[in-house]
Amino acid sequence: MTTRKMLTAVDLSEISEPLVIYSHSIAHRLGIEVTYIHVLPHTAIWRGYEPWIPPEMDAQVWEVARKKMAYYVRKAEESFPTEPEHKHEIIVKEGYPADVVIQTAKEGNYSLIVVGYKGHSTLERILVGSTGAAIARHAPCSVLIYRPGYEII
Repeated sequence: MTTRKMLTAVDLSEISEPLVIYSHSIAHRLGIEVTYIHVLPHTAIWRGYEPWIPPEMDAQVWEVARKKMAYYVRKAEESFPTEPEHKHEIIVKEGYPADVVIQTAKEGNYSLIVVGYKGHSTLERILVGSTGAAIARHAPCSVLIYRPGYEII
C-alpha cells in the first residue's frame, strides 16, 4: 500500500497561516503526512534590475521563507495540542510556483495538493493566471483550493 501524502503550497500571503492550520487539521483527521512548500521567484528576475543587491541576499530570503513556514507550522501544531504527532516537512524551492508545486507533487507521489484561493500578486493573476487554477488544471492528483470561512473539515 502506498503512503497517502498531502502537499500544501504556501505563498506567505495573509491567508498562509489559516491555510497551514487548515491543512494541518486535514492531515490529522486523515492520518496522513503533510509537506508544506513555498516557492520563491527566480532571483535572476530581480537581480538584473537591482545590481546593488548583495549576493548574500539570496540566502537571507531563503532563510526568512523557512522561518516563516516553521512559524506557521508551529502555530498549526499549537492549534491542535491533543492530537498525536504526525510527519511533516517544510520545503523551499525556487521557480514558477505552479510548475514547481506540480513537479514536486509528481516526484513525491502526493495524493492531495492544498492551495489558497488567492495570493500576493493581482498583476500576476491578470497576466499569467492564478497559481491555484494552474495547479488544479495540471496537477497529477486531487487539489483542494482553500477559501477562509468555508471550511468543511
